Amino acid sequence: MKTRLFPFLAGVFAVLLALEIAFQILPVATATRSGYYQHPLILSYPAGHCFISSTGWDLKNAQRNCANNIGFLAGRDFLPDRNAIGLIGDSYVEASMLPVGQRLAAMLENKLSGRPVYAFGGPGSNLLDYAERAKFAAEKFGIRTFVFILERGDIKQAQCGSGHIHGVCVDGATGQVRSETQPQPGALKRILRHSALAQYLVSQLKIDVSKLKPSAWTTPAVANASPKAEIPDERQNATVAAFFSQISKIQDGRFLFVVDPDRGHLLEAGAGERNEVAARIRYAGDGRTTVIDPGEAFKDHLVRTGRLLDVGPYDRHWNAEAIDIVTELVRRALIEPAHK
Repeated sequence: MKTRLFPFLAGVFAVLLALEIAFQILPVATATRSGYYQHPLILSYPAGHCFISSTGWDLKNAQRNCANNIGFLAGRDFLPDRNAIGLIGDSYVEASMLPVGQRLAAMLENKLSGRPVYAFGGPGSNLLDYAERAKFAAEKFGIRTFVFILERGDIKQAQCGSGHIHGVCVDGATGQVRSETQPQPGALKRILRHSALAQYLVSQLKIDVSKLKPSAWTTPAVANASPKAEIPDERQNATVAAFFSQISKIQDGRFLFVVDPDRGHLLEAGAGERNEVAARIRYAGDGRTTVIDPGEAFKDHLVRTGRLLDVGPYDRHWNAEAIDIVTELVRRALIEPAHK
């Protein structure tokens, strides 16, 4: 039995070693090492840390990303500058699947003739996390002009346990805003992040290793809210009110919002009237903010060219054409007197 087992194990080891070497050569996504490096409620990367990102089993849109001096993916370091614009959002701002020059911050900075644009992107975050980042940007860098990129789920995802929390959320039981941070990686995750084969299985094939590991290796879990649970209008409005309460602490702050429409139904009648997030932001902003719904511009592009504005059927993030449309709308809004 032993004489048969040893060759079998040796063969398995040889196959795994060959796969590991192959995946080390290929652009498999590598560990981001995200953590709370700059602020106890703001996730970022280690300053200067570089990692590979790619999509799917066939490693589409591979990019080498490097964090700046503050730990955000940006084409420039962040230094104190009251003239800079804070660009805040989730993976729509970070856009790690696109070349740096095609991302929102770079394209907006180009359209603004070089006015600095600081990209504070945080994948998997929510509206209240954006407020925390805006306050951080104002305090640390003196920024007073902010452009928030909102997607349709950002308000609902601010509910504690949604899985889209970096540091701040609304407690579903009490309706109060509280902190909720992500746990430190467990022992197994720290080990696997050094293996290209493991990263391929987890990042590219989306295999959930948490279902495979013993409980002793697991970090304490956060209770998750049901992704299908309906969030009452009152709680959504309270979430938006809490957001504005936080950003109102920024002295002389000027705020512009771009709210992604339902791009899957742009050609339907009344599509422009169904942007709930934009409506809630306008109402809570009470005339103090500029809200851009790019739905009509997106629709015009679709009718004129027939081309969709997604990265691909596998990724609904904005592609370079969508970003060009958005940055032009933002540029026009920023040159209005209220945002100079």
